[in-house]
Amino acid sequence: MLNTSVKPFVCVIGGLNIDLQGSSDRPLVFNDSNPGEIAMSAGGVGRNIAENIAKLNIHSKILSYVGADPLGEFVIEKSEKSGVDTSLLKKDNHLPTSQYLSLLDDNNDMLVSISDMRIIDEMTIQDIDNWDEVISKSSVIIVDANIPILVIEYITNKYSKIPLFLDPVSYAKTSKIIKLIGRFHTVKPNRLEAELISGLKIIDKDSMLKSAKIIFNMGCKQIFITLGSEGVFYYDVNDYGQYLFEGADVISANGAGDAFTAGVVYGFLKLKSIKESAEFASAAAVIALRSLNTISDDMSEERVKLLLKEEKP
Repeated sequence: MLNTSVKPFVCVIGGLNIDLQGSSDRPLVFNDSNPGEIAMSAGGVGRNIAENIAKLNIHSKILSYVGADPLGEFVIEKSEKSGVDTSLLKKDNHLPTSQYLSLLDDNNDMLVSISDMRIIDEMTIQDIDNWDEVISKSSVIIVDANIPILVIEYITNKYSKIPLFLDPVSYAKTSKIIKLIGRFHTVKPNRLEAELISGLKIIDKDSMLKSAKIIFNMGCKQIFITLGSEGVFYYDVNDYGQYLFEGADVISANGAGDAFTAGVVYGFLKLKSIKESAEFASAAAVIALRSLNTISDDMSEERVKLLLKEEKP
């Protein structure tokens, strides 16, 4: 638990985009037109984490790029209405706002996606220096691995005294930041990403523990290995274990990882142990799993606490 007399705020440095999601209520027929619904929402790993954090009653700021276009205005408006501070967003006049297009099957599982995130590659070290007055005062810095590796390296050097949290995003993105892993206070890989980081195949609980220890010995203080339907394995200097929230009815898995990361940040700032953080983050992820939206309208500090209370009568 972080002790501070100043009301904490969190800086999230990462992706921000428009999510376009196509879904059908019947089996898809390939090479043909399919009736269904198309939904547009504000998204992006970094932005989603920031919104979930805001919904958990912690002030959050998103540091990212948007295009100088209507989609950029849309995502700014939606983010601000959700309580996210967007005042540090940088507008680019040459590239469009990032877009992420996903196609879901009739079970609401993603079949395929296409992302256009060229604009986030424009982020530079100079941007970080321009944002320094705010970043340097944050209680936690969350880095979304979508941003350029040179920028990530600079952030981890410049802000080594502030707790740095990493969302690896994907196996491919994880591969580019392995050498920097030890600079992060907290990491949240999935099983495959943890195997890649530790260099150890995870086949049982013993190998899971060994993998977490390897990552810990690289320099990380908290490790959360997410395991899908098997829950999460957590590890720090004081405790380790595996936790599964029972009764997680899944409507859509989209956004569950972002909600979990937000819950981990909440736990670090407001709870007393890594086990409590794992439980809170898991409950936050369950709220996301029960919603078709990437970020659930039901997400709140009170709702997560109530869910945990219901699970532990």
